[in-house]
Amino acid sequence: MAVIIETVFESAVTETNKDTYTGSYIEDRKTVIEFDMRKKDWQKILKTESGINWYKKTYRVDVHEFSTFHSPIIYRFIMARGYYLGTDGSRKYFTPEPSEVSTHHHMSRNIIRLACFLAVICGVSLRNIALIYSSLFQVPVSRSCIKRWIDEIGSGLCEKDILRKIRILKEPSECHIDAYYPLGTDRCVMVIKDDYDRILITHETDSENGEEAGIFLQKLKDFGLNIKFAFSDYSKSFTSAIQEVFPEAKFQADHFHTAKNIWKHLKKALPEYRRR
Repeated sequence: MAVIIETVFESAVTETNKDTYTGSYIEDRKTVIEFDMRKKDWQKILKTESGINWYKKTYRVDVHEFSTFHSPIIYRFIMARGYYLGTDGSRKYFTPEPSEVSTHHHMSRNIIRLACFLAVICGVSLRNIALIYSSLFQVPVSRSCIKRWIDEIGSGLCEKDILRKIRILKEPSECHIDAYYPLGTDRCVMVIKDDYDRILITHETDSENGEEAGIFLQKLKDFGLNIKFAFSDYSKSFTSAIQEVFPEAKFQADHFHTAKNIWKHLKKALPEYRRR
């Protein structure tokens, strides 16, 4: 005897497209949640008094979603090309676009956002992200797909716009400048973080010399930031650049490098003490 277990499922996609929901069912061991985009009030959305006409030929777009069920979750959108009459009597064509999904990547935007967050903020490798998605959330995705998502999102970002939005949330008054050499490259990446542990801006260069550090900090000043406290290691390139660009800022060596230098001297002192 078959046993049917009903459960409630809610997401950003089901919430924003609830007026087009038509039902759900199991197909090929997948949970399919179906929407018909023709059911939306397109007259209101398109701001027209003309009736909406649809072509008879329809097609479907399947989009993956995070799943903690025994089966993967698929959003199925029934689509068709539509048209309405403009004020001049001519036909205006349009294609419905579902909310909170990427019909290009066939993924919900939550999937894309989390992948980029794990890669950029948490530093998780693309291979491990793909493994997490397939094993925990039943989302089939490759490393190359995740790389394309990151590149596409990054291409539309502007340093000045990002910094402006960060400042709206909380205005930074402190900055910590440091330099890194990412694995697989000889290039140096300078990074400035604020007192809320947010990355404000990055700068890629050949080496961490004082001239490059000065250019980097000057860009921060040109964007309108008033830095009152600055932190870095004991590198002269950073200390001199801070004093030149933000002369009124109070400088302090960061805790990490201070503790590191203390520990280095202790390790030298211990063998010397044993020898004596």
